[in-house]
Amino acid sequence: MFSGTAVPYPEGNMRTVLLVVSLGFGTGAAFAQSEHVTHHNISVGLGPAIPTGFSSNYLGTAPMVAVRYGYRFNRYLQADAGLQLAWGAANNANAVVTDLGPIQGGDHEYMIPLGGRVIVPQPFQRLEMSLGGGGVHLHYSETAPSNGYYQVNCYSCTSRGGWGGYGLANVSYFLDSNQNFRVGTTFQFISGATNGQAVGNVSALHTSDHWATLTFEFGISF
Repeated sequence: MFSGTAVPYPEGNMRTVLLVVSLGFGTGAAFAQSEHVTHHNISVGLGPAIPTGFSSNYLGTAPMVAVRYGYRFNRYLQADAGLQLAWGAANNANAVVTDLGPIQGGDHEYMIPLGGRVIVPQPFQRLEMSLGGGGVHLHYSETAPSNGYYQVNCYSCTSRGGWGGYGLANVSYFLDSNQNFRVGTTFQFISGATNGQAVGNVSALHTSDHWATLTFEFGISF
């Protein structure tokens, strides 16, 4: 039968508890440090925009420049937005009427992706791999040169656009241990639809357009 006498807590057990608590705080602090991320990620890339499938019948491979911004929520999730510009893919051969006569025009293809990505966990501190996707707005336009010697009336300038989706894969290598500067490459596949006026070789019809892009990038994170 138990008596009502309190049993004193052994001093050795108290030391053990304090040690466990200290180790717990230390482990938590170390984990918090490892969770440190740079929230703002900006990159500039250059590479080809390649039409695929039936799209290659009226679009051609063209140079493209891409500017991308990503906001990192934590180590594994990031929201993305960007602007990609290719030029000459529609092979515009239409002349633009100016005050000095017909002037050869050009064409630009804008791709505006909005989405996110997942950073793939891996053991190398300076190497980062990610997979992502989202929606994309496509806008094609005929363009006209201009300078101080003539006025561009742009009687044949046209545009078309539409929406679609994209998926991407990225591999980056950080140049410094603080992970502020990096180089990398992004492969992206775009599938969308455009409608509107004729732009170069793209007829004034509803079209399903497919692109594969590959950009080589330099990025900064802070």
